[in-house]
Amino acid sequence: MSDAATKGEPGPGPRSLRANVGGAVYVEFLIAFIPVWVFFLCIVQIGLLFSVRLVTEHAALNGARALAVVGGDEEKTYENENKNKLIDGGKRKKAVRSAVLLTFAPLILNGTIQDIDIIYPRPDDREGTGQTGTINLTPMTDTTVSKVRVRVEVSAGCRLALAGTIACNTLSRLLDPTQKFNVFIPTVPVRAEAVFPYQGAKYDYPP
Repeated sequence: MSDAATKGEPGPGPRSLRANVGGAVYVEFLIAFIPVWVFFLCIVQIGLLFSVRLVTEHAALNGARALAVVGGDEEKTYENENKNKLIDGGKRKKAVRSAVLLTFAPLILNGTIQDIDIIYPRPDDREGTGQTGTINLTPMTDTTVSKVRVRVEVSAGCRLALAGTIACNTLSRLLDPTQKFNVFIPTVPVRAEAVFPYQGAKYDYPP
């Protein structure tokens, strides 16, 4: 009789392997830990998306402020473009876009922001359709208050593996049911709009 049998322990063979419980606690830990870890990462990813939302709101405000400044600025500063007008491809429009891009610079560099679109709805048309062609700006007078409106729409990429796929695809489907499940590069649409008073102010430059 073997020493293992005399001590009441299972001897070698298939039966002893089935009775071996070594490492069971480690396996149970992994089974419980992995779902909790993925849930935690999903919360982190959603927090990052809320950060993108805040930056987008700030970018829209910077864009509206820039438009209020450059709209009435001197023609010579913008290649003799007419005041109070926004022309496609013009210097004034590029200045507004630069203000928005500078706000997003950190998120662009780390790859969080995939696409940026700047839209110019009518001042009193909240969430309205963007104006096309040459956009006329109306300076305020003693009796009227004029405004400019800028909307910024971006695609926020999700950089956390697995959690980003779960969180971003879920959010994108909630925001837009037509969105398809994207495994490789999931993104969430984020948009914000800002309004700024437009005086059409003139600025003096040193000779």
